[in-house]
Amino acid sequence: MSKTVRNPALEACKAGIAIVAKHPLFAPMWSRVYERFDHDRTYVSSKGWLNIGNDGYLWLNAKRHATPEQWARMIAQALSALGFGLIRDPAPTPALQWELAVLIAMMRFCDELKIGPLPEELQSFPFPQGNHADADALFRQMREEGIAEELYQWHMRYCGGEQSCFHFSSPKKYYSSPPDWKMLLADGLSNSVSLALEQAGGYQPSDHSQYKMSAAQKARQHIMTLYPLLGALAASFDIEEDGQLCSQYDIAVAAIDVSIGKIWINPHARLKHDELVFVFAHELLHAGLNHASRRRGRDAELWNVACDFIINDWLIQMQVGTPPELGLLYDPQFSMMSAEEIYDALAQNMRQSRKLITLRGRAGGDILMEENESRFTDAEAWCRRALYQGLDRCLYAPTRGTLPAGLIEEIRSLAQPPVPWDVALAEWFDEHFPPPEQRRSYARPSRRQSATPSIPRPAVIKPSEEERRSRVFGVVLDTSGSMDPQLLGKALGAIASYSLAREVFAVRFICCDARAYDRGWVPPEQLLHHFTLQGRGGTVLQPGIDMLNALAMKGDFPKGGPVLVITDGYCEDRISVAMEHAWLLPQGRRLPFVPRGKVFQLS
Repeated sequence: MSKTVRNPALEACKAGIAIVAKHPLFAPMWSRVYERFDHDRTYVSSKGWLNIGNDGYLWLNAKRHATPEQWARMIAQALSALGFGLIRDPAPTPALQWELAVLIAMMRFCDELKIGPLPEELQSFPFPQGNHADADALFRQMREEGIAEELYQWHMRYCGGEQSCFHFSSPKKYYSSPPDWKMLLADGLSNSVSLALEQAGGYQPSDHSQYKMSAAQKARQHIMTLYPLLGALAASFDIEEDGQLCSQYDIAVAAIDVSIGKIWINPHARLKHDELVFVFAHELLHAGLNHASRRRGRDAELWNVACDFIINDWLIQMQVGTPPELGLLYDPQFSMMSAEEIYDALAQNMRQSRKLITLRGRAGGDILMEENESRFTDAEAWCRRALYQGLDRCLYAPTRGTLPAGLIEEIRSLAQPPVPWDVALAEWFDEHFPPPEQRRSYARPSRRQSATPSIPRPAVIKPSEEERRSRVFGVVLDTSGSMDPQLLGKALGAIASYSLAREVFAVRFICCDARAYDRGWVPPEQLLHHFTLQGRGGTVLQPGIDMLNALAMKGDFPKGGPVLVITDGYCEDRISVAMEHAWLLPQGRRLPFVPRGKVFQLS
């Protein structure tokens, strides 16, 4: 019985072939390549490695000893030359310089792939300086500068003493159509990019093993491929499809948490592919349009419902997926309204509106967030920018489809950064306290310049005492127990700094809790050091407003104001202010009525 003799060189060569055949870049080309072992040395010499032709025939010298990774590198370089269309007939002259330029360029290309090292005898050589990734540019450089003798020797080792490691021939008759090697390489590049994105997204193993995408992941890939408006957003969110966890968080269909970058999809909802695309896009628009932070103290569930109405209307207009058969919030009467307007309409019948159900189910809204949550601010800013960039890609793409005008307007308005509260408050001060008009007079002893001592010049006259005393305003400060001490400190500091900068003479201070306390005229500089507040009980602001009105009737306060009311929003349902006034509230809070004056959100 004869014993089988192992051939380590042939086994290593076959292992290298297997590496290339599974590589996503070269797999499409390899399906049309015919590999042959040149045992008769017809195409490859005894010291050569391989020979490849434009017809797809790859001849290998399996008697050369190398590791599988080194064989994979040599084969990858040969396939790259074929895929880039560098095996030409006739080849640019001189042919040797052209082949050297191709080999060096493909070697640099494969260096980036990290598919394996070159054999030891080919690893060191004096390659020319310049752009080594472009074979044509390198060929022109070689023709102008010449080639070093060491580089000729390197080429001899690469080809094993033969003139070339490429051959050109007519396509074989058994090809139904000659392969388009460039197109096959382009398919491989597309596969490699898709694989890299899948690995970055966390749903493709890094070892290229077989992996089946879940339904939600297929929906995300569908959005990234076909909808550039939402592509960047879709790639940035993780997907949670654990049915048990969804049940634990009472998520019937889907929900989103912008602060942790996660979208929850309940697999037990059994949505079809097009329905999942619709639901996934629905949650992405919640993030991109910053619905979590735009709530501004409104009822969380009712605000979520209002946002769902407008999002679903836009998605139906854009024909993104298919609305779920289990139902969703959609009403044509809200199609031309903003989320804020829809909220106001729903708030007129709170009892009936609270029966409306979002994609999360009866547990509440599908926008997951904690009360007074602020850590997601940076995440929402990123989502806002990603959606705006997606809008640019849609508007300038050849096949951009149709986007609702309301959605375009809302994305563009959100892309403009809001004016900071302190800047807005400073503008309010500028409006009511413009800089005093400077006047000059010769009444005082004349001032002269040394350059022109004979010319008297007028002196600047300071505003009169009556004019100075007219630069005053009132502050009604909510000093109830619900007011945050940090809020009080920020508000008093802002009032003092702006008053001093605009030469405000004094501030009439009224503290309010369950009753009003008149603190009299307070110089702005006193607010910067030590100022004692009164109150810290309940909240009733109308007595403070009435107290200022009474002072105005007595001539102790300007009848027209202005007045700045500082509160946290926990006050009466109706407050009547006849004077010119503005409101200063903490970020995310709102008044229980529609205010007439300006509202500044303190952050």
